[in-house]
Amino acid sequence: MLGNFREGVTAVEEPVDCPNVSTIACKYASIFQKFLQHSNLPVWNIFKNTGFWRQLMVSTVGFEDALITRSPGISNEAPADAPLCLLPIPKADVPPESDEINNVVDARIHDYISNLRFSISPTAFFQVNTLAAEKLYSLAGDWACLGPNTLLFDICCETGTIGLTLVRLVGMVIGIEMNASAVSDAHRNAEINGIKNCSFVCTKAEDVMGSLLKEYLNVPQKQVIVLIPLQVAKGKFLLLGKGIPHQILYLILKGVHVMSLKIGKSASGCSENGRQEVQSVLQKSEMPENGSSLGQQFENVVAIVDPPRFGLHPTAIRTHPRLRRLVYISCNPESLVANAIELCTPSSVKTEKGNKDNRGWRNMSSAGLALHRAKSMPNSEAFQPIKAMAVDLFPHTQHCELVMLLER
Repeated sequence: MLGNFREGVTAVEEPVDCPNVSTIACKYASIFQKFLQHSNLPVWNIFKNTGFWRQLMVSTVGFEDALITRSPGISNEAPADAPLCLLPIPKADVPPESDEINNVVDARIHDYISNLRFSISPTAFFQVNTLAAEKLYSLAGDWACLGPNTLLFDICCETGTIGLTLVRLVGMVIGIEMNASAVSDAHRNAEINGIKNCSFVCTKAEDVMGSLLKEYLNVPQKQVIVLIPLQVAKGKFLLLGKGIPHQILYLILKGVHVMSLKIGKSASGCSENGRQEVQSVLQKSEMPENGSSLGQQFENVVAIVDPPRFGLHPTAIRTHPRLRRLVYISCNPESLVANAIELCTPSSVKTEKGNKDNRGWRNMSSAGLALHRAKSMPNSEAFQPIKAMAVDLFPHTQHCELVMLLER
C-alpha cells in the first residue's frame, strides 16, 4: 500500500524497493502474484470489501539465505473461527518427488530475545526487530520497578515475550492473551527455557483480572503447630525467652500464624532434646529453607500491557486498586492517548448532559470519546502519567513504539 486508504490513496505496488522487506520475501511475493493471476478465487476489493485474496505474510529468520518457515494466506472476509491453511514448504535438500514423510518444514519460526528461545506459530504476533525489542522490554522492566516480591501481569502477552524476558526479576508472571495459539506458544516457550514461575491464561483481561488478583494476593498463611519444652513454657516471656529456638521467632517475624503451642515433657527448657524436639516439629510443618517464604506474599503488583492497535479495555486495569503501576507499550499513539484519558480521568468528573439523541459522538475525536467513556466508568482511583519515551522498532518508516509509565 503506497499510502493511507483513509486519505484516498489506493495504489498497491510490488515491495521491490522497500528497504525493510527482505529479498526472499520479495521473491515469494512475486511467485504468489503469478499464482493469483491464475486463481479462480477473486482478489479482495478495497472499495466493495469483497473478495478472497488480500494478504500474504512471509516471515524469515536470520540472514538473506535463511529458510522461510511460514507463509499463510489471510483474508478479512473469512469468519474469525475459519481454519488457516498453511502453504507446505518442502525441505531444500529433499527432491520434490520424494515420498519421505518429513519432507515438509514445520510451519513455525524460532527466534531469540534476551538469550531466550521462542517458538512462534503463524498467527501469533512477534516483534520482527528483535534487537530493538530487547531494548524495549528492558526499558519496560526498568520502569516497572520489579523485584522478588513483584507479581507481574503481562497483558496482551501473545507468545509471552515480555513476561518471559523479565521473569527472572520477579516472583511470578501471569500472562493474559485472547489468541489461543499464542497462549499455546507461551506455554511452549516457558517450557523450552525451563521457566517455572509463570502462568498463562487465554481470555480477556477485563474478565479475569479480579479473580487472578484474589487468587495470588489473598494467599492464606500457613498455620504451624510448635512443640515447646515444658520448662520454657513456664517462662514469663514465652516467645522471647532464651529457650525458644530461632526458627519460631523467624516464623513470627514472617507473619506466619502459630496456631498452638503444645507443651512437651522435656525436663530442661534448654536441653538438647528439647531443641531437637522443636526442630522436628518445625521440619514437619514445612519450615522454609534458606530464608524462603512459606507462602508467596506479593507486595508489588505491576502490569505491562502491549495491546493491539485499537488499545486496551480500561476496566481491565483501573478498577483494581492493588494494581499501582502500569507500563503501557503502544504501536498506535491515538489509542494510547485515548486509554490514558480513560485511566487518568478522576472519577469525580461528572458526565455532562448532551443531546438526548446521543448523535454527537459521531463527530467526536478518539480523545473526546475516551473522555466520554471515562465519565461513565465505575468509581476508582485514577492513574497519573509519569513519563513516556519513543522506541524506534521500525527503521525507514514513520512508526515507532511508545512507552508510558502510569502510577497511582
